[in-house]
Order: sequence, then structure tokens, then C-alpha cells
Amino acid sequence: MTNIKSSDNPSNELKIYELSLIWKEAAYNFAFWHERMPQLDWDKAYRDALPMVLATQNLYDYYLELMKFVALLRDGHTDIMMPQSIESNPAYTSKLPVQLIYNNGRYVISNVKRVAGDMVKRWSVVKKIDGQDIHEYVKQRIFPYIWHEKPDSVGWRINDFISKGPRSSGVCVELDDDGMIDTVMLTRTKGDVDWLYNGSFTAPETMKMVYQSDSHQIEMTNDGIAIITINTMTNNDLPTELHANFTLLTKARGYILDIRYNGGGDSRNSDAVAAMFIDGMFQNQRSLHPIHMGVYKAWGQFADFGDKTWDEVKAEYGDDDYIKGVYKIPRQMYYDESISNSQYVRDASGVLAAPLVVLTTANTASASEDLLVALTHAKRAIIVGTPSYGSTGQPLIINLESGGSVRICTRHNTHIDGSEFINMGVQPHVHFEPSLSDLRTGVDAHMGKGLETMRKLITV
Repeated sequence: MTNIKSSDNPSNELKIYELSLIWKEAAYNFAFWHERMPQLDWDKAYRDALPMVLATQNLYDYYLELMKFVALLRDGHTDIMMPQSIESNPAYTSKLPVQLIYNNGRYVISNVKRVAGDMVKRWSVVKKIDGQDIHEYVKQRIFPYIWHEKPDSVGWRINDFISKGPRSSGVCVELDDDGMIDTVMLTRTKGDVDWLYNGSFTAPETMKMVYQSDSHQIEMTNDGIAIITINTMTNNDLPTELHANFTLLTKARGYILDIRYNGGGDSRNSDAVAAMFIDGMFQNQRSLHPIHMGVYKAWGQFADFGDKTWDEVKAEYGDDDYIKGVYKIPRQMYYDESISNSQYVRDASGVLAAPLVVLTTANTASASEDLLVALTHAKRAIIVGTPSYGSTGQPLIINLESGGSVRICTRHNTHIDGSEFINMGVQPHVHFEPSLSDLRTGVDAHMGKGLETMRKLITV
């Protein structure tokens, strides 16, 4: 891999090669062309990006152009990762002394560093950045570089973009603190992590911790509701440790599965969680995998279908492999479709049959959404919260010579019945998002809503 400093300008040859590599791999492997093609001419996008990439004067600006190019694909598992030489350089990654979250359509200050504690009130609403309305600022200066079909799902990336910049650079922020408008100048620093608040909320009632490990924790309410918190599907100890608690969990009257901050990981681990609550084999995903065979594209040049849709072509010519290939492959519509059953072998001695409530937010992503798909199809859970992240699949990861990498999603997952959740999220049965007033109390209102929902189920 080429050793390029963040201040260096990659050669034109390398820029052309890497942009071309991304264009080629996406053209061949991206899973959503059947949905993107009507709006996106990928070849034209490549030609438009080429002079912009060549005009960049340093590695950072070069990567911004790569991000802008890849963001056209509008997918949460398709993106650019910047090189470590940029991520470690305070000229690009010093940060503002505040943390922003997205709440009910607003950008809110959720935490403040001690250095800004006298200037910024927690839970203030950001109105303007450098004199520009925050939503316009985000739309013009951030959305061109990231997947943004679900603004709540990319709140963390918006915070990162706004926060990061050159050390000692300033940002003018207009804040609304419960009707009191104030304008403050915030300065970026490197390495200051002295936050005033720990970020956690107080539980709505007394709970007893009965198990805790790196993979999950279990708390029990006084009336026998087990709260199982799993914050990642990357920990491969999860199946063994969770299933070892089967006997303990059988004592509960109901279960609240808290995956609000679970960004995903390995879907085999999410299957292990589903296996605790679904009796027997279960369907865990429906997916489409793009297929390309060059000879069908070549034959398709001589097949004149005009403007006919696939249904019209199928009605006229049939749907054998040849007709499918010559029609669908040139249009990048040919997919291997599969509905798979969980192959997970249950370690537990049975299934937990009591009512199940699952807490979700826009941070519930990837393999955690695969879990939601399985539970939803099995009609096994009541989901309480907001729509999940809205992106899963299998990304192809390509390391770039300039030090960064690109991910390209190669798998289009849907609900088992074929309905979409990509770019929309798995929808909750009970919609709940804490209000600004809820946040200011410091009490976990979302958990309170989950408990309220559970108690209705166990008292029926």
C-alpha cells in the first residue's frame, strides 16, 4: 500500500486508478442497480467525478470527492473510509466541545465538554451553524458526502462532520435553550475528552442486575420482567453466554430485548438471539444477489424488446433462462433470490415463550435488523421505538492504495414477504421517540414505554 501523508497530493495516475476501481467494482457488484438505474447514470457520474478528483490538491480533499461519488449509490452499507493518516491528523480531526444527536427532526446538544460548560446548556437545540439554518447547512455541506436517506440514522455522521476540523478553528452556533436564544463561538480541540455528562439515563424504576458480561446483560424488575441488553452482534461469545442463561430467563414473566444501540455485526449471532424466542427452525432472511453473465449481455444487444416491461416480455416470450438473461442482465435486473432458514443449532434446552418486547432506534442496524426481520416474520415480538437504521447486507471491502477503503453492498435483503426495509428501517408496532422534555428529565422514557407495553401483555 502506498504510504501517503495527509498533506500529500496523490498522483493523477493513482487518482484515476482508484476512482476507476470503485466505478468498476460498483458497476459489477452493487446490489441495488434495479432501483438506482432510473435515476443514476453511473457511467456519466464517473466521467463527471473524474475532473473533480484530478483537481484535488491533497489527500483529504481527494477522499471527499471519492465520498461524494460513492454517496450517489444511496446505501448505508456502501461508503468510503478515510486513511488513518487523515483520521490521526489534528488538522482534520480536532473536535468541537459538544455532542449532537438527532431527535424528533432537530439537532440537539446531548453532551458538553467541561471547557464549554459555561457557554452551552445540555439539551439546547442547534438552530444555526455559522449563520446558516442547521438543516440547510447539513443538506448543502454534509449530505452530498454520505448516505442520507434516513436523517435520523446518520445523525452520528452529521455530528462527526460538524465537529471535526482543524485544531483551534471556530464555529459560530446559535442555540435555543427552551426559548432562550444564544449565539456562542466554539473552538475545536484535539484530545480533550472531559465530558460533563456520562450520557446514560436513569432507569424508570428499580431493577436488579442478575447477569453481566461483555456480550450482554440481564436485569430483572420487581414484577419479573427480564431486560436483556445487547449492544453489539460482533461478540462471538454471545450465543454461548446468552444460552447459558436460559434457566435463569425461564423465571421471567416477559422479556424486553434492548437493542437500541446495537450497530450490528455477525448475523449468526443475531440468529442465536432469535433462537431463544422462536420455536424450531425459522426463516431469517430473504435476499437478492446480483448475477452477471457476459454472454447474455452480448446476446441482449440483438434482442429488441423496445420499452416492454419484464411482465410484458414474459407474457409474450415466456420466462426461460435465455429470455430472462437477454432481457434482465443488460438492465442489471437479474438476481438469485433466496429465502433462508436459520441453520443455528440451539444450545438452550428449549424456547422462551413468554411475551417479548424489542426496543429499537435508528441506531439498531445491520445484523440487528436481520434479527428484527426474523422476529417480525415469526410474529414473535412487539417492537417499540423508532424505525431501525435501514441498511444491512454483505459489503465487499476494497482496500485502496492511498490508505483508505471502500465498501460496496452486494446483497439486497428484504422482509421475508418481499417488502422493503432498506432506506426505511424495520417499522415498530408502537412508535416511541423520547421528547425533548423526556430527555431533560434524565429518565429513560423509552424503557418506560417498553415496560408499559410489556405490562399490558402480561396482564391480559
